[in-house]
Amino acid sequence: MNTTDFNPIKTLLQIVLHLYYKIRLPLRSGSKWRAKQHTDLMWLLPIKTSIGLLRYGHKSMSQHRQDLFVLSQLNFKRNGFFVEFGATNGIALSNSHLLEHEFGWNGILAEPATYWHQALQKNRKCHIETDCVWRDSVSTLTFHEVDNPELSTIGEYGVADFHHDARKNKRVYEVRTISLEDMLVKFGAPRTIDFLSIDTEGSEFEILNSFNFDKYRFNVIICEHNFTPARELIFSLLTQHGYVRKFESLSDVDDWYVCVE
Repeated sequence: MNTTDFNPIKTLLQIVLHLYYKIRLPLRSGSKWRAKQHTDLMWLLPIKTSIGLLRYGHKSMSQHRQDLFVLSQLNFKRNGFFVEFGATNGIALSNSHLLEHEFGWNGILAEPATYWHQALQKNRKCHIETDCVWRDSVSTLTFHEVDNPELSTIGEYGVADFHHDARKNKRVYEVRTISLEDMLVKFGAPRTIDFLSIDTEGSEFEILNSFNFDKYRFNVIICEHNFTPARELIFSLLTQHGYVRKFESLSDVDDWYVCVE
């Protein structure tokens, strides 16, 4: 180790932060907490940013600190605009709850699973879309609502990832669709949107591939992939439109992107 590069204050702060986040702020998995098994986001951020996140970490609803990542990339922005789907009940595993309740953000939540609708309306004050976000706005799709409703999805994607066994018991019904662009127009979203969070259990690429990236810009995108082949398709698509993937080693079933153009 080069002693000229050693900063004892920085090193001590890193140790304190690491212990704090390991003990006090473990990651969410479903409705339970679990410890992280690999490098933590807090190790990779500047010390000043990590310290700034300390007061909000215990209020994070995200599964893998996605909301804290967004804050770190946008300099703790207030009064921003988010778009998140699927939204579940607006609290459980939400990537936007902290932004709305602590930083005054507004935005759009989309959730087609009827299981969540009543709670979602109760828990959140932003715009809510109950049609299924899809590549177009003219389709009717078969939707599978499963025993673990967080894993509910469009029927054709129910066997595409490692959750397929958990989707064997299901309630089947039809849902209307709306494209991402039409949803943004419907609710008057700004042309530059601070944060897009996509978790649709398999249909993410279909949604993004039909989207007009020349019309809207997202400062940060978090997109679930569940390690399916669609992950690289999404990566190629977003890279072509000026997005860079960050912290790939710790984002787990998601990929985290920031716009650099």
